[in-house]
Amino acid sequence: MWKYDGWESDFKLGILTPHADVGPEAEAQAMLSGLRATVHGARVDFSPMHPGGSIDEKIAHDPVLEFIHPEVIDRTVQSLSHSPLDAIGLAFTSSSFKIGAEREQGLLARLATVSYGIRLETTGTAATAAIRHLGLTAIAVMAPSWFDDQLCREGAAYFVDQGIDVISATPSGPLGGPRAITAEATARAVKELVETTGAQAVFIAGNGQRAIGAIDHLERHFGITVLTANQVLLWATLAGTNLQNKVTGYGRLFTEG
Repeated sequence: MWKYDGWESDFKLGILTPHADVGPEAEAQAMLSGLRATVHGARVDFSPMHPGGSIDEKIAHDPVLEFIHPEVIDRTVQSLSHSPLDAIGLAFTSSSFKIGAEREQGLLARLATVSYGIRLETTGTAATAAIRHLGLTAIAVMAPSWFDDQLCREGAAYFVDQGIDVISATPSGPLGGPRAITAEATARAVKELVETTGAQAVFIAGNGQRAIGAIDHLERHFGITVLTANQVLLWATLAGTNLQNKVTGYGRLFTEG
C-alpha cells in the first residue's frame, strides 16, 4: 500500500562537495538508480567556484588546502555525521593530490574523531583501492582542465609513492568547466589520451569533471579500463554491502569482484 519514500533505504551515502558543484551528487545518484539508496550532500566553500557552477580556468592551490582545514572540513563532517548515514565520501580529488597519501591518512584519522563511527573515504583512497582491486598498470591520469601542471605532478606522485604504475598525469580533460563537459567530449578526450600515451587504464580525476556516462562506451569500444573520481568513491563507500555488485552500466569496477 505504501510507496517507497527513501527513508528506509538500504544505504545512505553522505557526500562532501565544493559549494557550487552538483556533479558528485548527480553522478552518485545516477549510478544508484533503481537501488534503494539515497545521497545526502554537504557543501564546503571553495573560492575558485562561482555562481552557476563555473570555475576558474586554473584553480589556485591555497583554496585546495583551505578546503581540508580543520576549521572548515571537520565542522562539516561532524555536522553531516549527525545524520543516520552508512558512509561519507569526500568528493574532492585535488586535496588528495595536494597533500599526498601519507598526510591524507592523518586527515582521515582526524576526521574519524568527529564522524561518530561513520566510515569515511576520500577520492584518493578510493582510487587507490580500485586500482589495486583490478590490478591495473600503465595508468594515465586525466585531470580536469582546471588543474595546473604542478597539481598534476602531485597527482602522479600520490599514486607512484604507493607503488602504482602511472605513466602520465596531465590536465587533458575537456575544456570549459564542469557545466560545459559532456560524456561525448569526455570520450573524445580519453581516446586521444590513450592514443597518445598507450595507457591500458585511465583514471578520470576531478569530482567535478563529468565522466560516468562515458565509462561503458570507452571500455567496450577501446578495451581499456576506465575509473572516474565519483565512480571509485561510490564503489569504495559501498564496500561491505550487497549493493556494490548491483551497480550496472558503469564499468568493470562494479562487475569484477
